[in-house]
Amino acid sequence: MYFVSDRALALVNLAVKKYEVSSVADCFHFKYIINKLCCLALSAKLNSAKANYEEAQKSKELIDLRTEQYIRIQFHTDIYVKTMRTISHVLHPFYDGYKPNTKNRVEQEINLELSRINQLTIDCEIKDKYKLISKAQNQVSDVVAVIPIWHDLVSDEIEQMNLDDNQKYWFMSYLLPKMYWIQALNKTKYKPIREQLKKELQVCEQNKFLIYEQSEDEYEILKEKAVELCRKFQRASSQVEGRNGFLSLINHNQKSFDNTRLEVMTVIHNFDTRGIDGKTPAERLFGKQIEFQPLFEYILNNFDDLPRPRKRKGRLKINAVQH
Repeated sequence: MYFVSDRALALVNLAVKKYEVSSVADCFHFKYIINKLCCLALSAKLNSAKANYEEAQKSKELIDLRTEQYIRIQFHTDIYVKTMRTISHVLHPFYDGYKPNTKNRVEQEINLELSRINQLTIDCEIKDKYKLISKAQNQVSDVVAVIPIWHDLVSDEIEQMNLDDNQKYWFMSYLLPKMYWIQALNKTKYKPIREQLKKELQVCEQNKFLIYEQSEDEYEILKEKAVELCRKFQRASSQVEGRNGFLSLINHNQKSFDNTRLEVMTVIHNFDTRGIDGKTPAERLFGKQIEFQPLFEYILNNFDDLPRPRKRKGRLKINAVQH
């Protein structure tokens, strides 16, 4: 078990001291530190250089200088985008399709990308007033800590599955990475990253020699186990960021949740929200022991007649003639 969060001291202490588990830095907030330094600064410089370039094209003055400035800023912007994409891609438990990733390898890759970001800020004269590059570098080891923790978790789970050596090798080198890349693809919408994930999946599926003969029922059981293990690899807390934003809005409006609303939100979360596997939290908890009816159908089947509207008393009619 491990705890993924930003580096807020209260959250770190909650994991380490109260629950006595490892605290892993959140990839979402780690990348936000870098974006906070470079994104707006590069965008402003690029827009300014583009405007100067277009103006020079019209006035025919300083064309060479404006063109060089525009190309240079565009070049550094492309480096920045590629670097952030690389940081996101290397932070996975596998690489080259099915090879297990290591903490040292990922740490070296991310530090290399951070050095490029640092050089980019120097070349583009971006002032790191709040030492954000150093802050990101200090978090690298905490960000990549999730990889060995997850691999240890997988090893412990496999030992309890009583697989023979051939099954274990097939599961670790083929089925598990394949299910992981499929899950990553389902969660990713950004096209360039999807293309990278598709290449990883293709490399994994090309290992025909790793296919292990087994019954269909046995394959489904192992596949379900692989999906369950892949879901336990959490490198970001962005799953709850929407909820946190909603709570922040409620707090900003100086409102709170009454007991009725909390009960309704709990029911919706447990019986209506579905994960990538198509199951609700209640279905994942109880498995096949209990079959749950779809929430909306259940509400319709158990919906009583609405109470009649309150009858208002008729207004008293005053006779102005009598008064």
